[in-house]
Amino acid sequence: MLQTSLSKAVLDQAARQLKKEVTLSNQSAMKKGLKLYREGFVYNAAIVQNGVIQANVLDENVYKPTIYFTHLSQSHCQCSDSYVCPHLLALFFYLYSHVGQIGELIREWNTKRTGNILPLTKASELVTPSSSVRNWINQFQKAYHLFFAKSNKGDYAFIHQLCYRFFPSLLNEAPMLLVEKRLYHLHAALFTFCRLLEEGQHYQHISYYRSFWIANVSEFMETIKKKCEDLAKVSIPKSFAPLLEESREYVRHILFAGDALMDERIAIYQMVWSVLFHNEEWNQQEKEWLLQRQEERGDIVLECQLALAHLAFLRGDDEETFSLLKKLKFVPIPYVIIWIKNLIHGQQWERLKHWWELCITSMEWYLAATNYSDGAIITRELLYLYDRYAKATGDDENYEILLQVLLPYSASDYSYFLLTSKQYKKWVDLHLLADIDVNNIHRSFLKVVETYDRSLLLPLYHHAVHKMIQLKKRESYKMAVKHLKKLRTYYRALGKKEVWNRYITKLVEEHKRLRAFQEEIQKGKLLNDQKV
Repeated sequence: MLQTSLSKAVLDQAARQLKKEVTLSNQSAMKKGLKLYREGFVYNAAIVQNGVIQANVLDENVYKPTIYFTHLSQSHCQCSDSYVCPHLLALFFYLYSHVGQIGELIREWNTKRTGNILPLTKASELVTPSSSVRNWINQFQKAYHLFFAKSNKGDYAFIHQLCYRFFPSLLNEAPMLLVEKRLYHLHAALFTFCRLLEEGQHYQHISYYRSFWIANVSEFMETIKKKCEDLAKVSIPKSFAPLLEESREYVRHILFAGDALMDERIAIYQMVWSVLFHNEEWNQQEKEWLLQRQEERGDIVLECQLALAHLAFLRGDDEETFSLLKKLKFVPIPYVIIWIKNLIHGQQWERLKHWWELCITSMEWYLAATNYSDGAIITRELLYLYDRYAKATGDDENYEILLQVLLPYSASDYSYFLLTSKQYKKWVDLHLLADIDVNNIHRSFLKVVETYDRSLLLPLYHHAVHKMIQLKKRESYKMAVKHLKKLRTYYRALGKKEVWNRYITKLVEEHKRLRAFQEEIQKGKLLNDQKV
C-alpha cells in the first residue's frame, strides 16, 4: 500500500528539495497543485516500481505525473518539460498527506528568508460548486422521462427498477469535486425517493403490491441514510451556501409531498437538517416558515410539529422540543429514539437524562396505540440505548421504572433485573402478573429464590396447580400432581404440615367430580401423606 511504501523521512527529504524549486516565480504552480489535491482530483495513485509513484490528475485533461523519489529530478509529467508542475505537486501533496499536515508544509514553503509568511488561500475560498440544485433536478427529470418511456409502466416491479437501475444511473453524472459529488448523490437519492412516492400511490389499495412498495422504500431509506452519513464526514465550504439554500427548499418539498410515507418524509427532513444546515439564522427562518405554513394549512399539523421539534432539538432547546411533542395526541416514541441516538452519538449525557423522563411519562399511551411487533422493537431499542447511557454515566436511577412502563414487552429483562438485584418478592409477582407457568422458568432461577426463601415460591406453584386443573386433561392433571408434590416438600421444609393438609383436603373436595384428577391424586399418594 502507498501508506506503507513511503516513509516520512523519504517524503520529508523530497519536500525539502521541492521547496528549493518552488520559488516565488512559480508560486502559481504550487497553489494550483494544492487546489487540485484538495478538490480530490488526484486518483489511482500506484507504485510503478520501487520508489516510483504515478497517478492520474484531472485538470483540463487527465495527466499522469510520475515522481522518482530516488532521483527527484527525473520526475516528469506530460504537461511540461519542468518536473515541478501543478499535477506533480498535486500528487506529492496527496502522498505527503498520509504522513503529515499539508497546511504546515505549505506554511513552511511560504516562509521567506525574513521569516514572514506569505498569505495562503484557504481551500474553502478555492472550492466552488460547478452547478446548482435546480440544474441537477432538471438533469434528473430528463433522465427519468427517458427511463420511464423505456419501462413497463403497468409493472409493479418498476418500483424495484427505480431503486436499483434508475438511481445508480444518475450517479454516473456526478461532479468530480468530493463535497459537490456527495451533495449530488444525496439529491439523486432524494429525487428517486420522490418518484417512489409518486409511483407508490398506484399500489396503495392492493395489499401485496403495497407490501412490495413499502419493502423497497424501507431499503432505499438506508441508501439515503448512507448518503447523509457520507456528507457528515466532509467539511462543506462557505462557498456552497447557495447550493445549501436550494437544498433547504427541496427538503421542504419532500416534507409536504403528499399523504403517503409520512414517517419516511419526516425522517428525511430530520437526517438532512442534522447533516447540512447548522446555521442558526437558517434554523430561525425555517421555524418561522413552518409556523406560517401550519397556520395556513390545518392538514399538516403533525409534519409541522415534528419538523419544529427537530429544529428546537438542533438548537439544543429540549424544553421547546418536549412542549411541541406533548401537544400531539401521543408522543411519537420512534422519533424520540432518533433524537436519543443523536445525543448518545454526541455524548451529551447530561442533556440525555431528561429524555428518559419523557419516555417514561409517554410510553404507556404510545404502547397502547401500537401493535405488538412494533412495541417489541421499540422496547429492545430503548433498553439497549439506556444500557449505553447507564454504562457511560453510572446513572441507572430510571432503569427499573423504564422496565415497568415497557411491560409486557420487557418482562424478560425485568425478570433478570429483579433476580440480580435480589428483589425476589417482586420477581415472583412479575411472573404471576405475566401468567408465566412455573415449568417455563429456568430451574436455576427457581433455585436462587428457593435458597433465599422458598416460601416466596408457594404462590407460583399454587397458581400452576390451579391452571393445570382448569385445562381438564389427563396430562394437565399429571402436571398438577407434580406441582403439588413440590408444594408438599416446601410446606414440610417450612414446618407447615397442617397448612398443607388443609389445602390438599380442600382441593380434593372442590374437584371431586373430576374423576381423572382424583385418580392422579391417588397415584401420587398425596392423600395418604395426611396420615403420616
